[in-house]
Amino acid sequence: MTKEEKEELARRRGRPSLPAEEKGVGSTIRLTPARWAKLRALGTDWLNRVIDKAKLPNE
Repeated sequence: MTKEEKEELARRRGRPSLPAEEKGVGSTIRLTPARWAKLRALGTDWLNRVIDKAKLPNE
């Protein structure tokens, strides 16, 4: 195996990258401790579904 082949194999290891439109972006929000607990219990899948279903006020 050549050096180039080893480098190519090393680059392809691991999980493939997500497309730019699917990558998550970090941010900060302020919630009360009770709301943080509820959000953690409901999980991120629930949050993503609720946000996707929500309609913007001007629609």
